[in-house]
Amino acid sequence: MERKYENMSDSELEWEHKHNNPGSWGAEQEYKRRGLDQYDSDDSYSGADMAGIGGLAVFLILLAIIMFISAVISMYAVQVALNHWFFTLALFFATYYFMFKKQGYSKFFNIFFFIGSYGMFTLLFPLFFEDLALKGLSFDQYLEGSKSLVDIIKFPFFYALFMVVSYFFARFVISRTKKKYALYAEFSHYTKRM
Repeated sequence: MERKYENMSDSELEWEHKHNNPGSWGAEQEYKRRGLDQYDSDDSYSGADMAGIGGLAVFLILLAIIMFISAVISMYAVQVALNHWFFTLALFFATYYFMFKKQGYSKFFNIFFFIGSYGMFTLLFPLFFEDLALKGLSFDQYLEGSKSLVDIIKFPFFYALFMVVSYFFARFVISRTKKKYALYAEFSHYTKRM
């Protein structure tokens, strides 16, 4: 006996059509007549295509903003280091001296030595990357000229690589200082016992 699908609510009809009696011709016809079948394809569609495009657009906008900010910060840092080269050199040698006096075991002076190394490497950046990042120009000429998108991306990229090199340089100097004093302390302890 065929059930009266016209008297069912939409949710009852949907349940009957999908779960209880999926092969029933009457339930299927009433389901289509009410227009409930148009939501079937929407259940599987979650808007992933539009969300993917929107997410990609947001990612690209954020990446462009980050690249612009990093280019401005790196160019500003190099310009400050070049304008105040004497203080940059004095900072590097002073931090090295205090780190050396504390034998590389003071975290406070080690952090200052890292800062001094960043300053020194920022000062040296235009010398090492004149052809790669500055198109063969001096830094002042590079700032005055027009820059393409590739130049805006290249400059902070090479600057970041150089700052990684300065980090490893500072780590190497600190570790060598610690080893030197460790050997000296071991040797002096040995000579005192003799």
